[in-house]
Amino acid sequence: MLGKQSGQKGFGDLEATGRLSAGHFLRKVDGQIDWRGFEKLMEPLYHPTQGRPSHPPLMMFKALLLQQWYSLSDPGLEEAISDRLSFQRFLGLSFADPVPDETRICRFRNKLAEANLGERLFALLEEQLQAQGLIVRRGTLVDATLIKAQPHPPRRGESSGDPEADWTRRGKDGHFGYKAHLSVDESSGLIRRLALTGANFPESYKFEEMVIGDEAAVFADSAYTKGARKAALRAQGVFCGIISRPWRCRPLSGPQKKRNKFFARVRRAVERVIGTLKCRYGLARCRYLGLRRNHNHLWLKGICYNLKKMLVLQGAT
Repeated sequence: MLGKQSGQKGFGDLEATGRLSAGHFLRKVDGQIDWRGFEKLMEPLYHPTQGRPSHPPLMMFKALLLQQWYSLSDPGLEEAISDRLSFQRFLGLSFADPVPDETRICRFRNKLAEANLGERLFALLEEQLQAQGLIVRRGTLVDATLIKAQPHPPRRGESSGDPEADWTRRGKDGHFGYKAHLSVDESSGLIRRLALTGANFPESYKFEEMVIGDEAAVFADSAYTKGARKAALRAQGVFCGIISRPWRCRPLSGPQKKRNKFFARVRRAVERVIGTLKCRYGLARCRYLGLRRNHNHLWLKGICYNLKKMLVLQGAT
């Protein structure tokens, strides 16, 4: 594989590496993950003989992870890699290696989206998390959340705006953007499935896709209520924790209200995950135009969230 890295570490590099404590977040993440599968999956992104040599795909992928964890723009990421020793060590750069510029970072992100590799990279990480026994599979929490499109929707007479985003209504307010669907492991809080649709896409239609198939129970809010769906889960031996919805001529019974309260307490954990993604990983607003690019970005956020959660579950932080 061609690359711009020299692979040669000088005395200065070895001495500088020793300045990073073993408890540094990036050192812990790097030591807990086998990156070989990720590297092999991304090798076809660059032709082995045609074009100018580029930075290795794995290094560029890890740069995108840094961007998510530290909330950096492309120019900010380029500058931070140049300045921060911890970033250079995480990427495997020596002092003599050139730093990827913002243009290369942007191009690599686009290549990743065009190849639809986000989901497969996420699945590779999930395999390692399962091998470590971190995914319990006792229950799956299913939910969805709205994401504003970037930039703002066009005003009347304007042609700007994301052509693949949709309008929907939340209460009395209109919302222009997308909808993220996710399922979370009940016990660990790790994300197991992600999907992105237009904002007007009913979350109930994504329910079966969000159910993994290896869990003992499924919990979801009343938006997913459907008699046939509940019966199908029970027929498979899966506990159904979908909150019941009252109907005009059939109010909820006392036992149903008690079950709803219990189910609501259990599924509250998925709302905490969504809150973390929105507040710490910028999921409240899409940064790019188009469903494919934003979907790939969603998978990157999921990978970053799970990597950080992995260290918490291991008691490493």
